[in-house]
Amino acid sequence: WKPLAHPEGALYYYDSTCRIYTDADLSKPSTLSAIEAFADKLYNDARTDPNIDITSKTELVVEDIDENTCGYYFVEQDTRCIFWLERFDAESLFDNIRRVRNMGHIKYAIEAQYWTHCELFPYENRVTPAVLEELKQMIMHAAAVTITSVTSVAPFDRDELEKMLSLVTEIEGNVLWVSFHPERPASRSMLNHLLSARFMSEFIKAKFFNFCGQPGARLDSDQTIYFKDHDHQSLLFIIASLLLFGAPRTHQKDLKKIWVDRIINRVLWNQFIGKLNDEWTGLALSATVILNANVAFLAIPSVQDTAKLLSYLSVICSIAVVLLVLLLVRQNQKKDCERAVTLLTHMSQSFFGTEALAITYSLPYGLLMWALLSFAAGFGDLIFGTESQWIRGAVGFAASLVVCFVALVAQIGKHQISAEDEESTI
Repeated sequence: WKPLAHPEGALYYYDSTCRIYTDADLSKPSTLSAIEAFADKLYNDARTDPNIDITSKTELVVEDIDENTCGYYFVEQDTRCIFWLERFDAESLFDNIRRVRNMGHIKYAIEAQYWTHCELFPYENRVTPAVLEELKQMIMHAAAVTITSVTSVAPFDRDELEKMLSLVTEIEGNVLWVSFHPERPASRSMLNHLLSARFMSEFIKAKFFNFCGQPGARLDSDQTIYFKDHDHQSLLFIIASLLLFGAPRTHQKDLKKIWVDRIINRVLWNQFIGKLNDEWTGLALSATVILNANVAFLAIPSVQDTAKLLSYLSVICSIAVVLLVLLLVRQNQKKDCERAVTLLTHMSQSFFGTEALAITYSLPYGLLMWALLSFAAGFGDLIFGTESQWIRGAVGFAASLVVCFVALVAQIGKHQISAEDEESTI
């Protein structure tokens, strides 16, 4: 047994004679004897099974679960396959993907597990020039698709793909260098194998999630494999959309594009959260401006009770915007893809679904609009209640122009949303 250190620091052991890997602590004699006995029994059972062909490239991974139990799996390098001696229910490898029936589809789930094995135990030279060329082709194709399509199913964004391609090119040079210097330490080769296997695993998982090579394969990130959900909106969501000036509907559409078939699109999620954080930061800044304007407005001696009340409401809404932005930005800073899946799964199973999340994300915008309208109403009450007729006429004319401009912008935005809806239904 040879002790090896994973590039990330984990200790594991490798028996080059029998091609056995384990992460058990073989420094304990009892654990060593138990692992060897279990591995010998597995190989004996495999060789006597007529349905299993043990080759020179077959590997065995043994895990010490407890004193009386060991886990295992076999690995076949040529077919990129993992297998067991007993009947195995492969649904545990499907990551909650439904209607997986075709073996041509299941093979991607199994191959993804193979590359995960190569990532966990990167000692053997499984990353050949042919594998690196295959990986480069997948990266280049994904990069081209992200450039030409906004609904790409690539698991990485353009910047990440460029960095990956640069790393793979560097790995190709390292692999060539190591082949001419076999006496060099194995740590350099292990790092090459680890990175390549991790990249391959992500791309193969993407093929499995998108039903690659199957009827009705997902070609766009917002395309559902199973059925198109009806756009049923609850009464709460309709009322909230009216009170929050349509912002929940916008966020709900974005969430539907991100959370398709209960699978999250990591690239779109990161873009969505980045856009929200930028939007919330701008809203908080605008809220502080309105807050300062209200403080100055309340200092005017001639302000009447109605104008004061409206200004107080504007102050409350502005403070609420700043408070909500601080809470939401802090929460979303910690929301990586795994936590996002947990959140969206929990929200999808609730009574209102993701509508509640869309309403929550819309609160800063909606409250800021109410703060602005309350301040404008209070200002109007001051002008039309205390000033002369010609001042009221001038202010009224300017306010009418502003209303016309706002209506024009709203109408243009409505046509843009309608165009997007038509494209999504084609």
